[in-house]
Amino acid sequence: MNTTESKPFANTLAPTVPPGGAGAVLFQGGSLDALETPLPALPLRLRQLLDAAAAGFEAGDFVVAFRHLCSPLSALWTEARSTQRDEELLAIARAHRLYNLVQQDPFTQRAASKPRGYAGDAVMMDYIYSGVAPENTSPIGAGLFAATTRCATGLSVRFRRSLLRSVIDETVSQVHGARILSVASGHCRELDGSLIQHNWFEGEVVALDQDPLSCAEVQRAQAQHRVRVVERGVRALIGRDSATQDLGQFDLIYSAGLYDYLPDAMAHRLTAKLATLLRPGGRLLLANFMPACSARGYMEMFMDWHLIMRNKAEMLAICQDTVAPVADSFHDPHHNVVYVDMRAP
Repeated sequence: MNTTESKPFANTLAPTVPPGGAGAVLFQGGSLDALETPLPALPLRLRQLLDAAAAGFEAGDFVVAFRHLCSPLSALWTEARSTQRDEELLAIARAHRLYNLVQQDPFTQRAASKPRGYAGDAVMMDYIYSGVAPENTSPIGAGLFAATTRCATGLSVRFRRSLLRSVIDETVSQVHGARILSVASGHCRELDGSLIQHNWFEGEVVALDQDPLSCAEVQRAQAQHRVRVVERGVRALIGRDSATQDLGQFDLIYSAGLYDYLPDAMAHRLTAKLATLLRPGGRLLLANFMPACSARGYMEMFMDWHLIMRNKAEMLAICQDTVAPVADSFHDPHHNVVYVDMRAP
């Protein structure tokens, strides 16, 4: 049954925008009211945006100029991808003077060059955490570094570290001899300043990562604490049961950035495996960047940094077949990362 209330025809209709959005004809009162100036073609809009950003960087107005390369650029990139024009826009961006300009930024350049074989490595996370550009960075590069590491996505990474540290402290304070597993641990900077670094902590943290350089850094930084480093990849974890037998059971398992790189099938299998490693009442916390990430356009076009992004529903679907039901799901204050929080019975 149609429950919409019938109303007499009004002489003045509310302004409407037909499919086509900005640039479409607006009608009011049943007659032509106005014709907006059509939006420029997509390539022209991109060039205008890149011109404005480059001019701002060259003038030293880095943070303000970088605003063009966050949500506005991501909106254009989304439009290009939805209309199969992404290759066209990517070619324009790579040929623009802005491309070489932003490569002076150590954060951008490291993602694009991938010295460890992938973007988003632990060194890049340290760049975000510290906010300090490497020595010998050019003045333009240092200004860009300040903007790229403190945009909303950078703030989401910093929030993620703070959240993990608080969850670690909560677990340690509630469970005597708590055992904690970090999957794809990177440099494990969330352990810095946490309760696990007190000499009365009697539990264990297992830092698991396939990158030998990351493992070596955790070993160095946490040498005085109860942290065991395991150099192991995800495929080994889900490939055979023997790969987890030496790990034991845990009160807290978390993975901060791994799921951003896992296809759905592997994400399903890993989640199910991790849930079996929880002690009764144990907690599994997973994070994943969201498709509406505000810097997605810049990351993909200028950093060659591509993530497998998921929304809340997609993350919940990955968790639906585990022995640990989802207790909560939420996103960070900057609306870039979604979390699922699971509790073992």
